[in-house]
Amino acid sequence: TDRVDVETPPTEQNKGYGGQAKWHPGNRAHQLIARRMTLLFLRALEEAMNVWLQATVSEGSPLDGKYWHLAEEEKKIRDALKNANATATPCGELMKLTPRVCNTPMRGATEWTPRYRGDESSIRQLLKPSPSGYIPAVVGETEQVYGGREAHIPQQRIPMGEVDVAMIARSLPQQVKKHRRTFSTTSEVSVASAEAKRNGQHRYSRISGSSLLRNETSHRIILGRRLADDSGPIVPGEGWEVQGGPIGYCDGTANAVCGRDTSSNCLMTGHNDGRGKLDGDALSGWVVFNLKNVTQGLFLARMETWIEFESNKRTEGWTEVNNGKRARHRYLKAPPPPKPADYRVEVAVNGVITKSMNETEFNNLCTEPGYNLIICTLWDDEERALKNEKEDVEFAFRMAGGGRKGIMGITHVYYA
Repeated sequence: TDRVDVETPPTEQNKGYGGQAKWHPGNRAHQLIARRMTLLFLRALEEAMNVWLQATVSEGSPLDGKYWHLAEEEKKIRDALKNANATATPCGELMKLTPRVCNTPMRGATEWTPRYRGDESSIRQLLKPSPSGYIPAVVGETEQVYGGREAHIPQQRIPMGEVDVAMIARSLPQQVKKHRRTFSTTSEVSVASAEAKRNGQHRYSRISGSSLLRNETSHRIILGRRLADDSGPIVPGEGWEVQGGPIGYCDGTANAVCGRDTSSNCLMTGHNDGRGKLDGDALSGWVVFNLKNVTQGLFLARMETWIEFESNKRTEGWTEVNNGKRARHRYLKAPPPPKPADYRVEVAVNGVITKSMNETEFNNLCTEPGYNLIICTLWDDEERALKNEKEDVEFAFRMAGGGRKGIMGITHVYYA
């Protein structure tokens, strides 16, 4: 399908779609699963309409809110879960080290895609910038070849005279949205958003994720309290980076503007699947998370411990932590091999180091509930949970010792 705004793609495009493998389901398997899911929802919708019909016949119109408001039902489910014995649940069996996560409402962020609201739910959005303003960026991040929505595939275009459901939905009166307070008020973001709207693009389609996150996060930190002074020991490092994962706004919807970088050999696939990870080693320094309204004293992360040694491009050529920088000044899939003998993992909360662990001690904090899935409980403060008071917390994590061989990846974080 040709686009008028792209004369010649920077990279020659494949004749077919790549990435296929015999262990991946084909189009017929996907079609079968989709039809089964569709039938399930259609049957549920049919049952709901029958209930509504009987209610209006017996009780009259308008339909009573109890038949279509879910708040009361949701509260029952939440209360039952909250009061359940977490240890006795299947979840509790998997999360034996920290079973209370099974009935605790958690928040999270990830570098995997697709993700809700694109970069707004990425791990980078939680990070405190280094003294120089650095926030880990996607390795090799470039501007996308084009923005805006994809052109319709000819075979999927609605024939003339047929009902266009999407057009009907778009023609409905717009709802007035309540004003939501946001910290993203820097001039660069505002100008970029306005320009994107004028061009029919998403606000993330023409600006790099790292520049947007740097502005949004820097502004957020200015408004928040600084729990660890930059001159102290817990200072965000400059050796972390994000490897893998597509660039752009990758939320998994038809409106995604994702993965259209100059190296793509299939620009219009709309493929949102990405396995990005926040990488750091013992030269990277601290990675510092700004966590808002923490009540339960919990912080868990999906970790990748099997990363190849010395693969962090950010620390290439470094011999010291942060490449010798101190605050604002600079002074002249087989089992992974064991980490160096002096390797340690350290955790700090609100500027105070609370744990310093060797590899064995760190591994004892981790569980593997599924294949290729390692979840580590880095913070579990039950005394804080008993207080149940909201507090903004600065949580920090680093590897110490082992140089570029002391490497670790973080793909997901969960906190409460």
